[in-house]
Amino acid sequence: MYITYCRHQKSLNEVDTTEHRLNATAGDYRPTYLMRVSDWKKVPGHEAKKGYCALSYVWAQSGDVVQTKNGEYDCIDNGQHCIVEGYSYYDMDNNKNNDIYTRFKKRLFGNKRDSITMVPTEKKEGSEKDEEYTVQFLPSTKSKATIKYVTYEKFLQQLCNDFQIEYLWYDKRCIDQSNEKIKYQEIKQMHRIYGNACYTVAFVPEVHVSDPNAFDMLNPVYGDTQVAVEALGDMSQKSLWWKRSWTLEETMVSKRLLLIGTNTYNFYTCDTPVTRYEFPTWMLDFVNRKQGGEEGGSVNQALNQAHFRTSSKEHDKIFSLMNIFHDMFGGIEINYKMDIKDIFNTFYRTITTNDLSILCFGSNFFLSGLEYRANKMRSHHLPSWTGVSGRHLSDAISTTTTWLQQQHFISDDMLLHITTKYYKTLLIKPYNHGHFSPLSHDNQLLNQHIAMFNKRHDAVDLYHIVEENTALLDWAVKMRNVSSFNATHYYQPQGASIMETRPISLTEDCKECIILPILFKSYNLLVKSVEGSHKLSLPDGYSHDYYLPVFRKCMNDTNTITTTQERYKAIGIYYLGDPNNGDLSSSDPDEILKTIFEQKAIHDIKEFIIE
Repeated sequence: MYITYCRHQKSLNEVDTTEHRLNATAGDYRPTYLMRVSDWKKVPGHEAKKGYCALSYVWAQSGDVVQTKNGEYDCIDNGQHCIVEGYSYYDMDNNKNNDIYTRFKKRLFGNKRDSITMVPTEKKEGSEKDEEYTVQFLPSTKSKATIKYVTYEKFLQQLCNDFQIEYLWYDKRCIDQSNEKIKYQEIKQMHRIYGNACYTVAFVPEVHVSDPNAFDMLNPVYGDTQVAVEALGDMSQKSLWWKRSWTLEETMVSKRLLLIGTNTYNFYTCDTPVTRYEFPTWMLDFVNRKQGGEEGGSVNQALNQAHFRTSSKEHDKIFSLMNIFHDMFGGIEINYKMDIKDIFNTFYRTITTNDLSILCFGSNFFLSGLEYRANKMRSHHLPSWTGVSGRHLSDAISTTTTWLQQQHFISDDMLLHITTKYYKTLLIKPYNHGHFSPLSHDNQLLNQHIAMFNKRHDAVDLYHIVEENTALLDWAVKMRNVSSFNATHYYQPQGASIMETRPISLTEDCKECIILPILFKSYNLLVKSVEGSHKLSLPDGYSHDYYLPVFRKCMNDTNTITTTQERYKAIGIYYLGDPNNGDLSSSDPDEILKTIFEQKAIHDIKEFIIE
């Protein structure tokens, strides 16, 4: 496919970030080769004394994808990428009634040659042979826009010149694609290439401004400009870039990101004021937090997105993740001839041995019962403890204490073994809204309960519960606010008041489940408002919430609990709350576990085998 790029774009940033972007520093590492933008020549990486930028893009957007004789795919560039000069947001807006807005928008975002009238521009002798066209608006306006058709590389050169980028790492030219040995060596260095760049450049054509007035409109729900909210929606819901495995890795190991759309751009960073809704902080903040000890990035953050991403080759789903966690997989071989099952098993076995936050996942369903996103890993028949039946928490997680009798391990048959004498059986009930609601057969009643949930979700203060009949609903709302998971079930201790109820988010329905003393502490980034601005904010520490993993006994074909060599499934999380809001009597992990696993929850040592 081919893309359209409008020059002289307007930034989505509330403040001018140009100086900060131009002064962004690179790390010490330099890629083997870089593209020198001034003449578009491949040069040794050490030539870029002051630093370089790295390109994150979708291969299919650089031309026509064709299948070769050996079954592989190639991308042929026929020079139909479009650069627009003289584009004006407000000319489009002022001509809405004359249908110019619709026609020009269709050309920009649909790449349809016949959507507007294009007159060939007269060329001077000796000029380049790129196609150039002039877009002529209706007689009611004098506005013109020049459209030039170029190759993808000429588009990249123009984009870099527009944003004052001197050196660019572009995989198609900077890696010898014909040499498999070199190619695999360079793939293993991707985390260094993106992690040491001044910033990563991502061209995402699906991001565009359709209404210039949206720059000045405040979105009442998110407290941000309407264009910022729409841009994130375009990126995360519509773009190919957001859906690919490699672009996830490229973003999560980057320190800063310059997102460029068809006609607008934004510079994302964790060290300057930002609007609250600009970008998922867990992605760009990941590499910094990963170096911060207890508050470092964790496995669940990457899996939150990785399980829903696609790649041209199944191997890349894992190779990209291995680059994110390169400290665990430094010696791994990049080889597309390796058995895909062995690669998946090696990754999950290694990652879970190092980080039990992989168990911090919940339901993947909306309240309506529709699936949130289609999981792309299901075809590999992975164990339940990988979380592929649900969705992982996006915040960083630390496993604060486990109270296990010995270190957990994964056997050769991919069973997770956890040994402890502390465990508790919970008799639970489903909420009257959501996927496992007992009212799911009655659409009218179910919709009424969903409406009640949404109404309560919009309430201002959920931390001072007054009415007992709203307490249960408030806990479900709070769980979604801090985790994005919908509560599917709840647990109310026998003889306790409704105030002591806690919500649970599960991937499957059950009446009885088991919790183990593996305490997860989440780090949700807080922001503070910048003085003098109602939209700008700065990072201001973290709030902390606590969770426990939930398991259930496996059933046999007759729907009875298996009694010989009991097996279990990981099915979700049990939300405990935030001690700073009075949800828990203590913020000390050991004290929290003592409260939950009182004397009657202490048993003989038991090995839980998780399928």
